[in-house]
Amino acid sequence: MFDGNVSPDVSVVGPGDHDDPDVAVMVSVHGDEFAGPRAVYRFLDDDDPALQRPVKFIVANPPAAVSDLRYLDVDMNRVVPGDPDSEDRERRLAAQIVEEIDDCLTLSIHTTHATPEPLAFLHAGFPDALEAAAALPLDYVVEEGQVLEGVFASRGVVSVETGMARSDAATSNARKIVRAFLRYADALDGEPRGADRETRYYELYETATKPSRDDDYRLLAENFRPVEAGETYAEHGDQRLVAEEDFVPVLMSEHGYPDIFGYKGREVGRTLEEAREAWTESAE
Repeated sequence: MFDGNVSPDVSVVGPGDHDDPDVAVMVSVHGDEFAGPRAVYRFLDDDDPALQRPVKFIVANPPAAVSDLRYLDVDMNRVVPGDPDSEDRERRLAAQIVEEIDDCLTLSIHTTHATPEPLAFLHAGFPDALEAAAALPLDYVVEEGQVLEGVFASRGVVSVETGMARSDAATSNARKIVRAFLRYADALDGEPRGADRETRYYELYETATKPSRDDDYRLLAENFRPVEAGETYAEHGDQRLVAEEDFVPVLMSEHGYPDIFGYKGREVGRTLEEAREAWTESAE
């Protein structure tokens, strides 16, 4: 059904020049994540948003969303900037999206199997993305560039996990985050509601791999609760995985990924200024 040409679904809403919006909200990079599209549709249909400037709303992977699948050929959020001539549909879609979001401050909405708390991912070197993330109602902002490549954050996108997959709470969080982002971007009246929230800043430095994808490990670690060297953080029968060094679990879960639990991170600061200083130094 989707073997021919596929394109992202792009709509521009709000007053002003629809040919040159510089703010974008993106959903359905993964087609089985419903919180983003539901939040955007409800925002546009029910909330009478009264946008102050044009905003580009992008449904990134329509065929995967219709099919209720994470992706059809490859994970789109691992193949950025894509390839317009690829046989893989997601690679072609990624290339189109990169063109759509060029010069746009962009929010991408996701969900996770790891944690109910919303958190943002970004790459160092994009100060606008960091400033935007700091204004959102989030407890955690994570720099992922040392570990993850081929993701939209590598193009300056703020990627936010709004909560547990297929949960009403994730949709509710997504609606709040979309509104806060648009307020930050001066597309809605009002102040972002995350501006006075205490946010902690982390960076990923390593993948937490599973010894075997066939074994059903029980995860003992909790996301963002520090694990100390010598502490057991997962077990399977009489097998124990023991931390060789201190780390902070990030996006770790038992069944979210087949080959990994998630990621190891470290805290870099508890203020925007501390995070900015840490990531400015690492980018130099």
